[in-house]
This record gives sequence, C-alpha cells and structure tokens, in this order.
Amino acid sequence: INAEWPLRLGDNDKTKVDLVNLITGKEGLVADDTSFNGLKDQEDTLVLLVDGVRFLMYRSLLLAHPETMLGRMFDENNSRLVRPNEKGEYRIENVSWDIFKIILGFYRIRELAVPYDANMNDIKEACDYFLIPFNIQTIVSENLSSLMHELSNDGAKKKFECFLQSDIVPKMAETAMKGERECHIVCLKDEDVVDWDEEYPPSVGEDQLTIIKSSEINRFLKYIENRGIAKAVLQEKGLKKIRIGIEGFPTHKEKVKVKQHGKIQVTYFYVQRPFIVMSWEKEELRSRHVDFANVSTFQLVQTDANNTDQVEVNTPPINLNAVDEIEQIRQQSQ
Repeated sequence: INAEWPLRLGDNDKTKVDLVNLITGKEGLVADDTSFNGLKDQEDTLVLLVDGVRFLMYRSLLLAHPETMLGRMFDENNSRLVRPNEKGEYRIENVSWDIFKIILGFYRIRELAVPYDANMNDIKEACDYFLIPFNIQTIVSENLSSLMHELSNDGAKKKFECFLQSDIVPKMAETAMKGERECHIVCLKDEDVVDWDEEYPPSVGEDQLTIIKSSEINRFLKYIENRGIAKAVLQEKGLKKIRIGIEGFPTHKEKVKVKQHGKIQVTYFYVQRPFIVMSWEKEELRSRHVDFANVSTFQLVQTDANNTDQVEVNTPPINLNAVDEIEQIRQQSQ
C-alpha cells in the first residue's frame, strides 16, 4: 500500500492487516501504543522504542546483517544480554527517532535515503554507531555537497593517520632523542630546494625546525578542513599546544646588500608552506616557573665595535611567572 512514513496507526483490524503487509514488504513503521497489540506477540516481530517512538520490525531483517549492531544485538547468542521492557519493547539509545527511521532503510534495501535538509554529520555518526557502512553505495542523497564533505572528512582522518606514522612520527622521535619536548615541522614540496648561506642563515630558529619534503602532505594541509582534522587527531593522541597553519619559509638567497660600515644584509626568498607545531611536555607550567627569590640581576657585557671600552648593562630578569598565572586562571575558568 502507499502510505506516508512514519505511519501512525489506529487499532482497527484493517489497519493491522495493512501493517502486516507493510512489514512483509520490509518497511519499518512507527506506531502508537495500541496499533500493534495483535502483532508484537508474533515470534519474528520486534518493537523498537527509539526516542519515545515505537518501530515495528522483523527480526529476520536485522539478522540478515550480522555485521551491524542491530544484527548482533538480536542474535540468539546475545539473548541473555538484550532484554525487553515490561511491554516487550527493546529500547535503542543514543539516536533520535527521525535518524533511526533513515537507518532502517539499510535493512530494507541496503540504502539510506537521506533527505536534502538532513544533517549529514548526524547520519555519519549514526552509521558509525550502528556499524553500517557510510559510502556512496549505501548513502543516497540529493545533497551531494554534504555527502562529499563527510566522505572527505572520513578520508582525511585516515590519510593523516598514514602521514603521521610514515613521515611525522619519525621526525618527532628524532627531535625527542635530542632532549627536546616540542617540535616545529615545515612541510615542503618535493621540488623545493633549500639553499641557505652558511655565514648568513635566515632567522627561523633552525635548531628547533624540522623539514619534511612531501608534496602529498603539502597538498593535504592546504585545506583548512584537513588542518582541523589533523589537529583533532593529534589531540586524540595526547599532544598539546598544537598549531597547524601556513607560514612563509625561506628557501634561498634573493639578494645580498652591503650597507654602511661594511654590514651585509641578506634577503631570502619566501614561499608559503604548511607547518605543524606540537608539544609532548608533561610539566610545562613547572618548566617555566622561576623562583625569583634565588635569582639576582646579572651584568651583560657588550663590546662597542668602534670603541674598545666595554659597556656594562644591568638587565633585570623577565617576570616569566606572570605568564603562568594567566594560564592558570584560564585553566581554572575552563
């Protein structure tokens, strides 16, 4: 029969016959308290209570997909673990009824018909929860933009996991073996050539800088969505102070200029390349704490190039503890 879905049913006999026909046709249904009194006692019929809404479903349709959560849930081997309530209903948690209605389509025709205005991210999370594949074979939607976005997010996470193990973690280990507890990685293209002047290198902190040459990683990190996913993956793995973006990186000398008094000024050519900054320091607040009661001012001796006399400059210590106090206040507020 042709009917709007979800279908709210009455308790007359004709409605019950129509309900049997619809279930036989592998349609999931929504019913009120009195519509399925004559059906819920049937051996193969299940009543699923989701977000306050009842669905009637054949157990055999669910068991036809044992790889899914519902297929495992109603397997005979798990009968002791899954029990109905006093009304014979099985409660399904962590999903709204309108999303669950879409999920049931997989057991009917192996496809999820997703409305255009549906939240594709909610559909993706529901598929993950119910162990249903989320791909172009199972998802049918006119909103291709949302579908492709979720597929890209899923693919980007898997891709960055590969980059992390093959390229990034080895560089982190090299830095850690030097006693460092943070790492600054710049991702160059395969064809990039770094030619720094040994006598006049650029001021980029090359002692803490690590370079990865990979056009694939470079292309991956050019998308802001991919950078967000990469940051989330690093956070899941316990890393802190993570910054991922694009910055200027000096590759080679562009020009050399001799200024007054023979001072040489070297200008470098910069290219925009992605970077990753992260830390695995455990005691970062204590590392920056200074006991000022035991620190005195010191004398910095500078030599004037045009005068052989030495100039003494008294330099007080910087109040590094002020930074810690601000961070502690922020952490307490969070």
